[in-house]
Parts: sequence; structure tokens; C-alpha cells
Amino acid sequence: MPSAWSWRRDGGLLALVIVVTFAGFANSLRNGFVYDDVLMIAQNPRLANPWDLRRFFGTSYWDEPTNTLRLYRPLTVWSFAIDRAIFGSGPFGVHLMNVLANAAVAGLVYALIRRLLHHRLLALLTALLFGIHPVHTEVVANGSGRAELYASLAVFTAMHLHLTWVRRFLTRQQEKAAGKKGRSANPTGLRHLVLAVILFMAALFFKESAVVVPALLLIADWLLASQGRLRALSPRIPGYLLYLIPLAVYAGFRISVVGTRPPAPQEVMLGISTAQRLMHGSETMLRYLGQLVFPYHLCAEYSDYANPVRPRIADPPVLASLFVWAATAALSIILLRRRQHLILFGILWFFIALLPVSHLIVPIGTIRADRLLFFPSLGFVLILAHLLEELEQRQRIAAAVVGVAIVCFYGWRTYTRNFDWYSNDTLWEVTLRQNPGSAVGWLAWGHGRQLAGEYEQAAKAYQRAWELRDRLGFFYLDAHLSHADMLKQLKDDHGAEEQYRLVLKHEPRNRAALMNLGELLFRDPARRPEAMEFLKRAIEEDPTDFRGYANMAQACKLTGDYPTALRYIDDAIRLAPEEAGLWRIKADILHRAGRSAEALEARQRAEELERRR
Repeated sequence: MPSAWSWRRDGGLLALVIVVTFAGFANSLRNGFVYDDVLMIAQNPRLANPWDLRRFFGTSYWDEPTNTLRLYRPLTVWSFAIDRAIFGSGPFGVHLMNVLANAAVAGLVYALIRRLLHHRLLALLTALLFGIHPVHTEVVANGSGRAELYASLAVFTAMHLHLTWVRRFLTRQQEKAAGKKGRSANPTGLRHLVLAVILFMAALFFKESAVVVPALLLIADWLLASQGRLRALSPRIPGYLLYLIPLAVYAGFRISVVGTRPPAPQEVMLGISTAQRLMHGSETMLRYLGQLVFPYHLCAEYSDYANPVRPRIADPPVLASLFVWAATAALSIILLRRRQHLILFGILWFFIALLPVSHLIVPIGTIRADRLLFFPSLGFVLILAHLLEELEQRQRIAAAVVGVAIVCFYGWRTYTRNFDWYSNDTLWEVTLRQNPGSAVGWLAWGHGRQLAGEYEQAAKAYQRAWELRDRLGFFYLDAHLSHADMLKQLKDDHGAEEQYRLVLKHEPRNRAALMNLGELLFRDPARRPEAMEFLKRAIEEDPTDFRGYANMAQACKLTGDYPTALRYIDDAIRLAPEEAGLWRIKADILHRAGRSAEALEARQRAEELERRR
């Protein structure tokens, strides 16, 4: 803590920051599992046992067999398992921990700025603006935004420890310069540096974008602790080499699990040149800056299949971004010469923190996302808070009006945006209004309409999803399958058959298409031999799935081949003996075969299983 820290005043302001930040996101506590939460949290089998650490450290973030996303965040996944162990499998515990973590991060920001710059008002404004900024809703209100939150907790705590080491290092230097001999009353602070290094490693295991932390610590040391004097900084450079150790450890774990290749870019970026990727990165960073200034338009999915990423140097957004960055570079040189280190620190924080996810180094798995602004936004809000503080010294009333207006706007926008993340239906309805070219959005919205029994609307949504993606040359298998299922529900057998056959053309071994097409064709007695072949192929693709055997049993029952039907239904029951529906199918087959006593036993077994449930 800074020497001027007062628990009476600073403790009260710190409590204010935490309470306001918590209140800003409190309405997200009622949110359900939305978007990535469904697969990452609600349906993730790895979360059943929080003590099976191999399931977390030995698998990729999504545990996908192809490793196309190539993300490795074991501590984030482990935190979800701990939530489940404490709070149960519902969404409340996850959201509660997110809201608490965000409030804690805001509190750490207050203490960090207070420590670095010794200004209470600046620390208060920075922490409040950071804590309730609307771009953070995707991180806090969405359960799977956890990676940013916990990584930031580790990073900001590490920064406090690192600055303790810096302060004690400077004190020892001053004692030596004054000619003091003997044992110093101030220890070297080496243990604080070691703890900071350990927390940096934890941050990496929460999210890989923490890789920039040593650079951020260096500029904080250079511009704020050393007042821009490189000579004063140079004796501490060896201490920064310790941060190479967690980088090597994390890299070793990551490479062993997901390999060395970067994540695959989103499809709307495939095929672009390196120059186009850099132009896209430049334009996107300008859009990010615009969102920080005026965070009204926030979207869960920016990938637009109606407008693939193909930037040109003559495009106005690209030209505008290049001009802004050139002007920013010139301004940074002026600020350095004039020793305006605080604003320069904010600029460098924004750019360095955003660099790994900007597409300027390597393409990443998303073209743009609000969640990526969580950590970089500190640089922006610090500059904004500084400008408000400067205005307060000249025009106190005007500064109060502007400051209150900004905080109220941010708080209102955060409050309203939290409602968008209430459910998949609310999120995707808003997203599709903002980005009607989102193929993912149409697929997700179609699933919502299907669950609501609105099959006609679901069919239109699925068709729109595959039309958007297919037109770019990417066959959208999930959308075609779902569209076929809805057409079957709507009694459009011809359209459903066409979709199932299209899926099998692209993926001949797709079990769902084989099974559903077999069921569909079996309705026509003349096509039953072909239907039986599809059903047999479905069983061959996955002999452990009881549904394939049950479908074959039903098919054989309709043809009057009761012995074969019984053989198939017995195979299904062997795989899933607790499925009451299978016993009812067996009872029906036995009844048709004239074996009434056995049929009664099977029916009683089905009723017993239903009572247990």
C-alpha cells in the first residue's frame, strides 16, 4: 500500500468501488447457462470430479478431439468444477462467483492506481469506470467469461507484489547511496517477486492472453515507478528474467496438449492474405476503441457470413485506423518528451494488452469479441479518469456533471446488457437484430424455436443458417440436419429426405442422418428395403447406441418379422436396461407375436421404471 494509505478514507472508497461494481452486475445473477456455457459448464462431464486434475491439465479447453481451437485453460475449467462441487450444477453459483470476482478485480484496480499514483480521486474514478464498463458484460454476465476474470485477479495481485519488490529495491538503493551500512530495516522483497511470478503462471493457466503481463509490469516500472528514467530501471531488469520460467512451464504444458499451431481462424477470415489480416487487425482495434468510448452497440457474435472479411487499403475504416494509430504514435513521443507518463502508460497498456488478440501477430479463433476488451480497457479508463481529474481542477461543477453522466450511462448500459444474457432466446434475438449475417446466431435461435415447439420458425432459422455458411463454401452440417428434422416434423418428407441425403453426400457415415433417413423412408412400404439398409449402417457406425437397435426393431415389427424385431430390441435393452420406452416397444412386439404373458411382464417392467423416475 502507498505510504499515504488511510484505511478510514481509502477503505471506505475501496468498499464503495466493490459495492457499486457488484450492484452493477447483480441482475446477472438470475441468468441461465447461455451460449458457450451450455457445452463448457452445463454439459461438461469433466466437472463431475474437481479432484481429477488430469482431466483439466491433460485436455484442451473445449476437450475437442480435433483441437482446431487449440485453447488451453485448465485452471478456468477447474474453477467451474469447484463451483459445481460447492453450489451444485445450476447457473447461480457460476454467476455469483463471476460477479464477486469482477468486484474484487475493481477493488484491486483501486488499490493499484492508488499505490502507483497516490491520487484517491483518480483511483476511485478508474476503478468505478473499469468495474461497471458495459464491454465487460460478456465476461461477467456470461459464465464462460470466467477466464478473463480469474486471470485478471491473478495479474493485478501479481502487480501489487511486483511493485512491493520494486519499492523495496529502490529503498535499498537509496540506503546504499546514502552510505548506510549494516543490515537494512527493509528486506529485498525477493519473496514478493517470487510470489508475483507464481501468480503470473496461474494467470497463464487461466487464459493465455496473460502472456503480455511482464511487458505491462515493465512499463509500469519504467513510466510510473521510475518516472520514465531508463537508467533507474536497468538494475531491476534481471528480476524480470524470472518471468521466463512460468512462460516456459506453460508453453510445455500447452504444447504437450494442443500442439504448436495457433488456433484456426474463423471461416469468414479464411483465405485472406497476411496484408489483409493486418488491415483487419488495425480496423478492429479502432472499432474496439470506439466501443470503449461509446459502448452502446455490443454484440455476442460479430462473424458476419453475409460480409466476409476482405479489407482493402482504400476502405475508409482501414484508412481511418492507420491515421489514428500514426497520430497516437506521434502523441506518445510528445508525451514521453514532456514527461506525461500517466497518459502514455494508459496508451501502452491498451495496445500491449490487446496485441495478442488483435490479429496483428497471428490470427485467432474469433474476428472480434467484447470479452477481449476486459483487460485492455484499464488503459482507456485510466486516461478517461485522468482527464476527468484534470477537468475537476479547473471546473469542478463541469467535471462532476460529466463524471456522473459517464458513470450513469455506463451503469445503465451494463444493467440493460445483462438482461440480454438472461437466456439463449434473449441473447440470440438481440444478436440477430445487430448482426443478421450470423450463421451461428440463426442456428442457436432455431434451437430455441424448436424447443418452444415453433417448428416452422425453427425450420426457417436453420435454412437461413446453412444458406449463409454454404454460400461461402462451408457446409453447415448441424444446420442441415436440424433443418431436415424440422421438415420431418412439418410433414415435408420430400424436403427432409433431400436434406438428409445432402448431409450423407458430404459425410456418408453421419449416424444421425442415416438413422433419421431410414425412419423417414420406412413410412413408404415400397422403400422399406432401402430404409433397412440405412438403419443397419447407422448401427454399424455406432454399435453402442441403443437407438439404432430400437429403430431396427420398430422397422422389423412393421414388416411382421417379429423374431428379428425381438432380437434387435433385446440388443437395445442390453445397452440401456433402464429405458422404459424400450420395454414398451418390446411389449408391443410380444403382443403382436401373440405372446401375451411375456408382453404383460415387459409392460410391467416399463411401468416400474417410470415410477422410479
